[in-house]
Amino acid sequence: MTMSDLRQPKPRGFGLCSRIVYVHQGILLAVFVAGLRVYPARGIDELVLPHWLGIVLSIAVLIAMFGVATRTSLNALNWLRAILWIGVIKILVVQLWLLAEGQTELESYVRAMFINEGVAIPLAIYWSRSVHSTYIASLQGS
Repeated sequence: MTMSDLRQPKPRGFGLCSRIVYVHQGILLAVFVAGLRVYPARGIDELVLPHWLGIVLSIAVLIAMFGVATRTSLNALNWLRAILWIGVIKILVVQLWLLAEGQTELESYVRAMFINEGVAIPLAIYWSRSVHSTYIASLQGS
């Protein structure tokens, strides 16, 4: 039995979910950068910090996803998992804070964040599955 016989098959949806992460984070980067220009001009300064944090998290996710998809790095997978869940929690905290503020001009922003959660949570769950660690470990052993 050779080492290649011990290699695990690629998890179902690995390529598709990798591409979804790239597209999702690219869209978020565009939205966050645009938001840094639009919201302060409208006098909504309380969204500047969440947008900067969103930019940092999106870039970190893209770097970690690249490490998982191309270099098949267990360390990058662990970072990807952590950053995706931090992003989910950040979105939830910002949503709750905005809802508590009750600013009506931000209703469309809150709705967009709910839609974002609809993508972010399944991605975080998908990449948290243990099958990914097993797959990447099998590649590193061969």
